[in-house]
Amino acid sequence: MPLQKNSLRKRIEGEFIEDEANISKLIEVLIKSFLMTDSDYGVISDIKIDIDHIYRLVRNYIAEERLDICALKLGDRIFMSKTSIGFDDIYAVIQGHSLLKAKKDMIEIWDDTINKIIHFLIMPLRKHFPIEYTTEVERDEVIGTLLEEYSDIW
Repeated sequence: MPLQKNSLRKRIEGEFIEDEANISKLIEVLIKSFLMTDSDYGVISDIKIDIDHIYRLVRNYIAEERLDICALKLGDRIFMSKTSIGFDDIYAVIQGHSLLKAKKDMIEIWDDTINKIIHFLIMPLRKHFPIEYTTEVERDEVIGTLLEEYSDIW
């Protein structure tokens, strides 16, 4: 099963007044829209307010609604991943096309240099986060951040 790079490109845009009620509603709309897509992956980006606050809202909404989604904050972006029934197939493709860059406890980080995608895997949760990069420097920063922020919490 080849990875669909275009699935990372779906966007939902809108202007919202930056008060708590509207931000919470925006998070709800974004997550519900993500759930309705055929993609297992989503990214909330171009956030111009406190990313940590938005990340907490995303995680709280996921927990309150008991959604089978995992959220990951990386820099100024929030990545979301649904549990895929085809995780084993995706994992086999990743292993065949990528180089294992790091494995620590329950996470694995693979680099697909041809497509310039870092595959961040949380093995016990069967979660996959494809993270695009443009340069080797950016790739190394992403890997370093993932190891620093997420290797000890799973």
